[in-house]
Amino acid sequence: MCENKSRTSDGRLRLVHDGKHYDVTDFAERHPGGKLVLQRYQGQDITAVMKGPLHRHSPAAYSMLSQYCVEEIGEAADTNGNVKLHHRENGRHRADLQQGSSKVTNGRIPSPGCSDRQMEIEKLIDWDKPLLGQVGQLGDLYDEWVHYPVEKPYRLFSSEVCEFFSRCPWFLVPTLWLPLAIYFAFTSVVELRQGQVQVFTHTFSALKFTASVPLFPVMFAAGLMLWTFWEYCLHRFLFHAKAVTSSPGLIVAHFLLHGQHHKVPFDPGRLVFPPVPCSVFVTLFYVMYSLLLPRALVHALVSGKLCGYVFYDMTHYYLHHGSPKENSYFHRLKSYHAKHHFVHQEIGFGISSRFWDHPFGTLIPGSS
Repeated sequence: MCENKSRTSDGRLRLVHDGKHYDVTDFAERHPGGKLVLQRYQGQDITAVMKGPLHRHSPAAYSMLSQYCVEEIGEAADTNGNVKLHHRENGRHRADLQQGSSKVTNGRIPSPGCSDRQMEIEKLIDWDKPLLGQVGQLGDLYDEWVHYPVEKPYRLFSSEVCEFFSRCPWFLVPTLWLPLAIYFAFTSVVELRQGQVQVFTHTFSALKFTASVPLFPVMFAAGLMLWTFWEYCLHRFLFHAKAVTSSPGLIVAHFLLHGQHHKVPFDPGRLVFPPVPCSVFVTLFYVMYSLLLPRALVHALVSGKLCGYVFYDMTHYYLHHGSPKENSYFHRLKSYHAKHHFVHQEIGFGISSRFWDHPFGTLIPGSS
């Protein structure tokens, strides 16, 4: 009965769970398991499937699913005998919470994964107002709140200018940083061809030598590899540093740096690093490398590192919004990153690859 009602002729992707109907068309591209998985269960009851073991879902996943619940208000068959399902979205909103209702939370209906405690914590934040002015007041509840993902629009700042610069479309990353990487690579090769680049003349004089063009690909590859290491270290030790919940200011800093991404993991405007803070990191690393190496080698190293960064940010965006071919490298990586967001947030820090999770012992269990 449920299967027939969910097969519609309007191209919408609908599923059945626990006797309720869900229209997940708008979420399909962002689904951590990929769009194809949802299409495979089009019109079917997925109650048992979501319980695993192959597709076991987290409590947060059930909470997200609840946002797509639809209510039937009539049905009719077309000339081909297909059932047309007329529906409307659950229309209860924040007002129900403000009136003390225990049946909804921020427009969502209760789900197997949304506990009464979590519902009460969620009510402490008004999503219609800028979040940075509120999260600092969560105190000891912040860690629990920020690690329970939701899907909803939000803003960080009251200032329109600050809000604008806090967001970044994915295409701005290659548009901005690849030309700079090419410039660094070009200037490096030009200087190396002159045969006058002296290495270690001041720092390690016993090892000094004259660099030539064949050293460029070595330094470029070193930059790529170095980026993968920094990617892992930044994600694990900086972005996932435990928030100091006794300080409202440090809570805000934690949320601004990375907490917001874990709270709302599918926001397309905040999946890649904005240019302004990224420029700070690039400048710091450039200055640091310049203290050790001549400019030609610094440019070779930084060009490789910038290319590694662009690949990382594009990969990160794709893992959240792309639908890679099933069983492909990126499909496995998408599943791995989804587990980091929804199940194992304390491990699985590799994004563009899982390489450094192996030696550091943070590989997600069950990952080959």
